[in-house]
Amino acid sequence: MLSLLTRIALLFGGIYAVYRYRYRIFNRVFGNPAIRRIFISSSMKIPFIRNKMMHQAFR
Repeated sequence: MLSLLTRIALLFGGIYAVYRYRYRIFNRVFGNPAIRRIFISSSMKIPFIRNKMMHQAFR
């Protein structure tokens, strides 16, 4: 079993890696058309986001 200090170091290392490569991760995930379609359709169900996007699209 890992010691507490090792677990904390791994946790912070993982958080740092996600923070450092966040745009690569974001582009990789949303590069998949199916995931992008699900995300967009889900976000358009939220009134605040839908109104904001429609306002920007039809200025």
